[in-house]
Amino acid sequence: MTDRQQEFRSSGSLSRLLGGAGVAGMLFLTQSAVAQDATGPSLPSRPAEPTVVTAETKETSEPPAEIKPVGPIQTASLAAPAEPKGVEPVEKPVPEPSSMTEAAAETEEGFTSLFDETGLNGWRIHEGRPGTWTKDDNVIRGGGVGVGWLMSEKAYSDFVLRLEYRLMNGTNSGVAIRCMEEGSPTFTGMEIQLIDDNAPKYANLKPNQYTGSLYYRIAPQTPAELVPDGEWNECEVQCVGQSVRVSINGQVVNEITLREDDPAEQKEGGEIQSTSAAWSLAERPPVGHVALQGHPAGVEFRNVRIKNSVTELESGLGIVDLTSAENEESEVSASDTIQIHYVGQLADGKIFTNSYPFGKPVTVPLSDVIQGWKEGIVGMKPGDRRRLIVPPGLAYGEQGVENLIPPNATLVFEVELQGVER
Repeated sequence: MTDRQQEFRSSGSLSRLLGGAGVAGMLFLTQSAVAQDATGPSLPSRPAEPTVVTAETKETSEPPAEIKPVGPIQTASLAAPAEPKGVEPVEKPVPEPSSMTEAAAETEEGFTSLFDETGLNGWRIHEGRPGTWTKDDNVIRGGGVGVGWLMSEKAYSDFVLRLEYRLMNGTNSGVAIRCMEEGSPTFTGMEIQLIDDNAPKYANLKPNQYTGSLYYRIAPQTPAELVPDGEWNECEVQCVGQSVRVSINGQVVNEITLREDDPAEQKEGGEIQSTSAAWSLAERPPVGHVALQGHPAGVEFRNVRIKNSVTELESGLGIVDLTSAENEESEVSASDTIQIHYVGQLADGKIFTNSYPFGKPVTVPLSDVIQGWKEGIVGMKPGDRRRLIVPPGLAYGEQGVENLIPPNATLVFEVELQGVER
């Protein structure tokens, strides 16, 4: 066993998921190391890296590429949380999914403006000085020394984000998605790079530092066709499940599947770039804020709007249909026993369970699982894939699961229904 394998073995754990009728399956917890220097090579002033996710096709039962089994962990039951043993609630700045309502009126095709007419309501300056962000009419400007980021107060998981941005000669910016309240949005979420690609001083950047890249992680597959300096570019970011797609001026420039395209293990100059969770795309938060990056010379945004892809039930459960099977199979009912694959994440991105490495799907009566699964899986057909955003009250509540799920934790599952037993 290499030193690196030993490091991962000692930091992770293996879980057995129990249904009410017995063992429902084996699960894994993947966990990386700790911090990371937030400065990339010599480029603009900012941290480094983000990435994206795309729904895998239902035909395969292969485990996602970047999720690897690590060491044993504790038993957990989807049926009923175990009694806590000295587990104290943990205060974390973990965002909850936003409700489907916004203060501003809806615009085209179900999109909603993220700025109202009165100013920067619903946003806050992050890692920046007061007064560096302003709004005049429909134009949001970030500039001056210590400008930092402008971060949304609400959090989002699955959405289409559209905006226009304007750069001056030789400036750069970025849009961060699914980022946490604390820390650099580039590390705690994913940053889409927006930069003056044609500026001479940026001629020798790395491919993953140009417009449309997941900054310092995934280079765009197609160079962005930008308008002249001082004019408005259009940017669209579609973020659904494990898939992220970036379009600039109507052209798709980058398509990413987070767990498959993560370059965290790649080496540069003989050195592993990082083993930190801050660098792993597979463990970036599945829920988080939107943030706009300023520049000392000034950068402008306008028409910032979002279309939420999450269907929220009255109970608070969020559902996103990733793929729908085209078959004649009947839908799951509450009395069925299901065969299912799944990956579970905490809202901070940590993967706490994964059925794929064991090959066979987990078989469990739907009556024995947590309430969020009962509500979210009923109505699925074999071959369907869904994302379930499960609030604490529909999961393990104030108790949590010792050494696995913190108290009051929002859980995000990607589930793939393999079969139904009646």
